[in-house]
Amino acid sequence: MANSLLVFLHGFGEDARMWGDFVPHFAWPLDYTCPNYADWTDCDSMAAYARKIVHELPKDSSLILIGHSMGGYIALAIAELFPARVARVVLLHSTPSADSEEKKNARDKTKAFLQSHGVRSFLGPFVSNLFAPEFVKTNPNLMRELSSRYVDLPAEALMAATEAMKKRSDSWDFLGKTGIPFLFILGDLDALIPHDSILRGLEGKGQHKCVILPSVGHQGTHESPNACFEAMAAFL
Repeated sequence: MANSLLVFLHGFGEDARMWGDFVPHFAWPLDYTCPNYADWTDCDSMAAYARKIVHELPKDSSLILIGHSMGGYIALAIAELFPARVARVVLLHSTPSADSEEKKNARDKTKAFLQSHGVRSFLGPFVSNLFAPEFVKTNPNLMRELSSRYVDLPAEALMAATEAMKKRSDSWDFLGKTGIPFLFILGDLDALIPHDSILRGLEGKGQHKCVILPSVGHQGTHESPNACFEAMAAFL
């Protein structure tokens, strides 16, 4: 595969517009694409998202995947299903761990809330929980902008994505065996992905790298964009 392609995969509760706040502000060494799957309702697993996304990508490209949160889960599924196509993977605020029982219960509550109250009521508290508390205090306009940006996401698509995340398998064995290099970019104040658990999982897996961003929650591309880019660029 002569051509390499950067594939930016967005997270849950957002769409490909999240990358518009980050990607165009930096000089990338390769062509890139930002698939949008926030309105898909026909994928019942991370593997289903992975297959559908790869089907839409150029067949002759070697893929470098950059996945934020749920996008990282999809990146893992692509790497497991299509290892010959994948050159490198960046997991941005994401984890190879399957959901705990507590997390699965929280997913069920998310689905029930979306069904009963809709997307608009869901997004306000959800968005603010993605950032470090101090960042939320000092950036109220951004919180309002992001909450209003995504209000038109279909509740049915968010519910389908929630169920697919709940069902995903643990990928730590794959991380231990694969020759595909992975870079983890984590926030030290991330309320959703504790960086300590990732560091423990990476012990003995020296083929992979990890960067921890200080004073950052779950949205490093907003909270510390320069550091995110620098980590990604050094890895590429």
